[in-house]
Amino acid sequence: MTKLLAFTLMSLFAMSATAQKMECSVGAKTYKIEGRINHDTWDKSQSSRVTFAGIPATLEEFKQVRQTLGKEPQGAVALQVMAFEMYRRDRVVGEQALRLNNTSTNYNSTVERLKEMMGKDKFYARPYLAAALLDGANPGNAYTPKSPYCVKMRVNPATKYQDSQFLGGTVIYLQIDSEGWDTNWRGVEVVKPEGESFYVVSNCPAMYTQCKQIKGTWQGLK
Repeated sequence: MTKLLAFTLMSLFAMSATAQKMECSVGAKTYKIEGRINHDTWDKSQSSRVTFAGIPATLEEFKQVRQTLGKEPQGAVALQVMAFEMYRRDRVVGEQALRLNNTSTNYNSTVERLKEMMGKDKFYARPYLAAALLDGANPGNAYTPKSPYCVKMRVNPATKYQDSQFLGGTVIYLQIDSEGWDTNWRGVEVVKPEGESFYVVSNCPAMYTQCKQIKGTWQGLK
């Protein structure tokens, strides 16, 4: 094989990989990533959307969705939103999903906070926390998101990627566009530890801090 032919084939393969849609169907629901976020080089102009028809119904469905979404940093963020709602529905299953999708340290802090957010104190709890992170949902419309559900994200324009020896990979700083807080952009950090296949969330306090109280009656998520 000549060097020119080899270079051409490599270029075509790269173009094909770039054009490939990141999409899967699990439990009669479709999950799709639109837009690319570079895994290695910070580009503050990049943004992405993860759309899905509903929340995974079981841990097995979550694992299947993760096989596609978890390979991308923005996919790990969307999986975190799904895991929040799964935790509200069933704490045991939700904790299992969160354990898969987080570093051990962030898992502990996230679950500890979700116990309060999904608790029984009607003045303090925010059972609609996951919905507040979805496109179109806000306190005024009782956190009713657009359909299909969508988590809109961008690369944090102020924070470059950082290599972390402690986490064993490059930390990518993203922001979710949401309307449930005074500040729309909710920061979240993800990393793919060396030797692992999937991105996991390494820090996300802005995702689980108390959102604004609802106005009206929350209809729940599908």
